[in-house]
Amino acid sequence: MLSSIDSSRRERLRGELAELLDVDAAELTDNARLVDDLSFDSLTMLTLLTWLADHGVRLGAEHRKPARVAELWSLLETDGFPLSIRTTEGPDLGPAHVPRVPQPAADPLVPVLESGTFRLAPLQPSDVPLLYALAVRPENCFRWRYRGAPPSPERFTDELWNHVLVQYAVRRGSDGRLAGHVVAYGADQHTSHVSVGAVFDPEHTGSGFAAEIVEVFSRHLFQVFPLRKIYLEIPGYNWPQMRSGEGKYFRVEGVLPEHVYYAGRYWEQYICAVYPEGSRSERKPEEGVAS
Repeated sequence: MLSSIDSSRRERLRGELAELLDVDAAELTDNARLVDDLSFDSLTMLTLLTWLADHGVRLGAEHRKPARVAELWSLLETDGFPLSIRTTEGPDLGPAHVPRVPQPAADPLVPVLESGTFRLAPLQPSDVPLLYALAVRPENCFRWRYRGAPPSPERFTDELWNHVLVQYAVRRGSDGRLAGHVVAYGADQHTSHVSVGAVFDPEHTGSGFAAEIVEVFSRHLFQVFPLRKIYLEIPGYNWPQMRSGEGKYFRVEGVLPEHVYYAGRYWEQYICAVYPEGSRSERKPEEGVAS
């Protein structure tokens, strides 16, 4: 669907987006598919969501994510953010635009535990069966800590807090529905680092919304705990979902060859690190260290 946005503004936005994503503007044709043609992964979609928000458009998890470049121009036709309108006796009328209202300045000491789409909530006993169901779903189980071998409910419950520094249920801001689980584990007080894992309902895979709340969680960890860096351990079969974040959201600090077995072969494992904002996260690796 082509938008009615004027051609000069559309071309200006196309050039701006191409520069942001470091791609040739000629690739961003109106009919180009974001995933199938342009290979946008989860972190590229996060960058895109941030760019849309900077232009006054904020999407929620209940909205269908843009599939083609032309849909971006449609979202940007007017200033504001999309709001799903539902009547009492009719269908969902889809996204509408309403003016953005300036928000009062937040207290910088109050932890930020929400993005525009999700919020982080302390785990409740009633969450455990839902988290178990999420962890053992076929789409998630081989990517999550159990590597494709679902544990018993009893084992899952017993291990839920093992070696955990802090963890949250991820809930949709619109209706409070459980959407995922984030956890910081393996904290090392001597070297001041921790590892982070996350699992989400597959409907949010590749949308950028999941990556956004993981970024919120990481900032929260740096705010609350004296951490120098956060590690992400990414098996090779998950790497295509994350690779665009290298050098922007994290650094690759090591690669373990043939480290993880799955689907008839051994995969490498990427050891990635997230640093606090303003740290020396962009420094070059020391000689002899894999990058």
